[in-house]
Amino acid sequence: MCGIAGQIQTAPLQSDSNTHQLAGQLAVALKHRGPDDAGHWHETAATGPAALLLHQRLAIQDLSAAAHQPMHSACGRYVLVFNGEIYNQQVLRRELEAQGDSFRSSSDTEVLLALLARQGRAALQRLRGMYAFCLWDRQERTALLARDPYGIKPVYLRQSQTGDLLFASELRALLATGLVERRLNVTALAAFLGAGSVPEPLSLVAGVQSLPPGHCAVWREGTLTLECFWEPPFAHPESINPEAAIERCRQALERSVQAHLLSDVPLGLFLSGGLDSAAVLALAPRGLTTLTIGFPQSSHDESARAAALASQFGAHHISLQLDVHKAAELLPGFLAAIDQPTVDGFNTYCVSALARQQGLKVVLSGLGGDELFGGYPSFSRIPRLLRWHRRLGPLRLLLAQLLAQRRSHRSQRLAAFFAAPATAATAHRCQRGLFAPREVRQLLRHWQLEPVDPVEEASTAAFPSLVDEIAWLESSRYMGQQLLRDSDVFSMAHGLELRLPLVDAQLLAELAPIPAAQRLASGKQLLQQAVPEILERLPLEAKRGFAFPFQNWFEQPDSPMQPGAAMPMPSTPNAIDLSPWARRWSLLVLRHWLHTHLDLELP
Repeated sequence: MCGIAGQIQTAPLQSDSNTHQLAGQLAVALKHRGPDDAGHWHETAATGPAALLLHQRLAIQDLSAAAHQPMHSACGRYVLVFNGEIYNQQVLRRELEAQGDSFRSSSDTEVLLALLARQGRAALQRLRGMYAFCLWDRQERTALLARDPYGIKPVYLRQSQTGDLLFASELRALLATGLVERRLNVTALAAFLGAGSVPEPLSLVAGVQSLPPGHCAVWREGTLTLECFWEPPFAHPESINPEAAIERCRQALERSVQAHLLSDVPLGLFLSGGLDSAAVLALAPRGLTTLTIGFPQSSHDESARAAALASQFGAHHISLQLDVHKAAELLPGFLAAIDQPTVDGFNTYCVSALARQQGLKVVLSGLGGDELFGGYPSFSRIPRLLRWHRRLGPLRLLLAQLLAQRRSHRSQRLAAFFAAPATAATAHRCQRGLFAPREVRQLLRHWQLEPVDPVEEASTAAFPSLVDEIAWLESSRYMGQQLLRDSDVFSMAHGLELRLPLVDAQLLAELAPIPAAQRLASGKQLLQQAVPEILERLPLEAKRGFAFPFQNWFEQPDSPMQPGAAMPMPSTPNAIDLSPWARRWSLLVLRHWLHTHLDLELP
């Protein structure tokens, strides 16, 4: 797990001093992602394209200098910078050795490099893992960039008018170079207000975008060509009896958890009181260090259940009791770590700090179980919304007008839904949205910005059922564009690698053929049946996860977490309902980010 960055230029590098200065700026901006080692490499020809590649290393596999990056292929033609983990590297290594390759390290970077040298873009179909990388071809003077299917590892791109390409693991690293104009992307701002996160491939900085998940990009002579190499494998379900489905699920989960244990340093686990992290714990070896956060005198507290689970499965358990004053102490560090504004992420930042304090460099998480096994309320609410949309017929437009006249945040989102076509995507936005489109336009006008509607991303995938589509909306939008991004940024803020056994393309491919009626049955029944030892001694409780009591913190008398002088919010119209804590939190985070990174104040 690391940070990568680089520059690909259409013309030869102007001077070594400028190159070293750029490398230094990127290294400083990304050092928190890889404090164990650093390296950069550049090459220029008398004519034609030139490349600078930079790497900050968090040493997880092969802790020796043999795994140093940027890494050169044995033939000398290719140079690689890579962020992530290839979990099937040992299988790939044996295959490559059988074909004549030899290795000087035990790192997955060297295996990835050898596979790319042999197979090029076709190698992407062979990888099990999380990754973002750039491969420079010294012979053809081209670059290949790629990002894993779910987009667990990020990479941001900025291409100049002359075709030069600048890339990095974080948006802030690109800004630190001084080569990117600090100009607001209002379309991305509208999308953030609508969703609580900036959707792929947008960024809040005009001219910068992320490489979409499951995509690769080839840079050649100043032209960047994107190609999708992975889509969710939903197809017509197999005819499979329930017992066989449970066994298939169990075996697939065991293989995924086992694959994610590949490490030369000790591993930990973020353990809530829920099914997902408990399942990972049950399938992992005994002796893990488990970590959780508790809240004194709060209905959000699951620390006692987490401790009981840890004891049941032989883990060494550590709990952080987080009250409003401790949360306020951690807040400045969280705000400084934000790469793009988000309505979430403080939980990951706090528990990651705890893990690093315990000396851990790698932790597992149960993130992804709700998307994979149907754990969210949206799996029942979205079909219900769509039924109401159809039953109302033409009356829905009248209802939308009546609801739009109310100030309530729920009424505003429902008004937008009934005024729009009946699709799973519009219903999902109604469920997950932050501000309704009408409210977004009001906010932008209030801030003297051009009012635009939030972007509605279109999906090209075909789904055999509505619940399959809901599962992918949760995976690609809520998880992909918010939870995964937050997990990466706020764990790496502490130099911590976060692994997600339930967010795995191979696991999805193995489970997708199970009929949705069983795979996504209410209450994550398939997961309960596949890992029954979770509930043998601990009864199932209501889902809470790592949820924080923000509403209480914001409303406690004399609370240091109250929005105010210490945490100013931008001005908003009186018509906007700010009663939900998530709306206030998102606005104070947005204001801080715009002020810090774009030197912009919303009037």
